[in-house]
Amino acid sequence: MVTSATSVPTASGSRMGSAGNRRLFLGGAGFAGLFLGGMGLAGLLGTGVYPSPLDSEAAAASYFAANGSAVLAQGVAHLFAGVALAVFASALGNGRASAVGWARVAGWAAAVAVAVSGLVNATIAVLGTTGDSLHTLHYLSFLAGGQIHVPLLGVLVAAGARAYAGSTPRWTTVPGVVAAVLAVLSLVSFAIEDALLLLPLGRFTSILWIVITVVRARPRK
Repeated sequence: MVTSATSVPTASGSRMGSAGNRRLFLGGAGFAGLFLGGMGLAGLLGTGVYPSPLDSEAAAASYFAANGSAVLAQGVAHLFAGVALAVFASALGNGRASAVGWARVAGWAAAVAVAVSGLVNATIAVLGTTGDSLHTLHYLSFLAGGQIHVPLLGVLVAAGARAYAGSTPRWTTVPGVVAAVLAVLSLVSFAIEDALLLLPLGRFTSILWIVITVVRARPRK
């Protein structure tokens, strides 16, 4: 087994150093808080529901024109959520070596994807993009933050749950497995429109596993 100062702790919390604990906690909590907070802030500042690329171009254009501040706020929050997720992935350690490696790589890739999505949304709001450029950027944001980010997040969760399966209670592993299956299955949405429902299901169950993980890894005084 790989030994490191960055591990999800056992019930006693003795297997993880305070520095690694802090990075894991801040990264995971930061990601969950910034991502969900960005969505909540957009809801408070804006009107209507963020459009899907499958909606009409007129509906999307109307939303972005009326909700520039909301789109900018969400974009910036999700950009920094990507940074936090990268910190969380980097802090994973002291589990099964191969699983931890997969979790880190998938986490870094998922972090880049959600950061790109946030940056694109912020660009749309700042530049006031319209027409074909708006449609292209809107689709890119959805692709990066949904159909690319969510399956990668699922791989992070699957590998993370596997890495710590022997050192954490079963009740923390099961949500990870469920989240991973839903998130990875969302790849089907590339071919089947109805499978887009798997994106929010996979995303939010994965965030739940991350929250469970960071609560167990919170720094002890």
